[in-house]
Amino acid sequence: MKNCEKLNNLSDIDDHYDVFLIDLWGVIHNGIAAFDNVLPVLQSLKQKKKMVFFITNAPRRSFVISQQLEDFGIEQKLYDKIISSGELTWLSIKEKYQKKNCLIIGPPRDFHLVEGLDISVVDKDSNVDIILNTGPWGDDDSLENYTDLLDSLAKKKSHMICSNPDKTVVRGENFMICAGLLAEYYEKIGGKVEYYGKPYKEIYEHCFNFFEKKNTRVLAIGDSLENDIKGANALNFDSLLITDGIHREVNNNNDVDKQKLDGLIKTKNIFPDFFMRKLT
Repeated sequence: MKNCEKLNNLSDIDDHYDVFLIDLWGVIHNGIAAFDNVLPVLQSLKQKKKMVFFITNAPRRSFVISQQLEDFGIEQKLYDKIISSGELTWLSIKEKYQKKNCLIIGPPRDFHLVEGLDISVVDKDSNVDIILNTGPWGDDDSLENYTDLLDSLAKKKSHMICSNPDKTVVRGENFMICAGLLAEYYEKIGGKVEYYGKPYKEIYEHCFNFFEKKNTRVLAIGDSLENDIKGANALNFDSLLITDGIHREVNNNNDVDKQKLDGLIKTKNIFPDFFMRKLT
């Protein structure tokens, strides 16, 4: 197992990289507000002429996320591009699933993922060709609230499009389930699922439309071993794990318990190069 090095500040290593692929939820914000420490980081990267891509499993189109970031005080000049799983989902439906009957599992804020598309939004009792799964209908929902519905859809052989592979996320200080958990169950009962987002290759390939992969030094930054770091491992990118997100169980008071972190890394067999508690 390779050693995972602790960083005090991103500036300790940022000169070694050209492009930064930075996760949003858990690194830049918590779904409610931006973290206090991130603005100076982004300002420093842009002063050093670094390319900054926000690469996120948010089930929303990029322009919607851009407005949310603006509301959080993160201006567009602080990053080059937003690459979202929601944007890839919209493009995929436009390309492959026009004129289909679509059931949406997810809150109303995500319904813009079908705007501008030639599909029919139907209810669960109709003929459902595709399921657009953006996550639970309510923030306090559990998987058990969805099993009957998913069992029924699997029998219909409805095809699921999962626009957020995350299984859990921290909103504010509370954990909530995500679309990935529903998709995982759907696969277990025999349903077919098409994923968009990290760690799957399509979201990274979309990034390569905006920079040349060859001879470009890339650092991926995120709070999820199974999504951010696994995706980076698959592409041989260096990676930095932020431990204040979904893996906060490895934190100890104001520090990171390296023994706990090493145990988690070994168990999941996913290997970041660096770790920090917060992006500073």
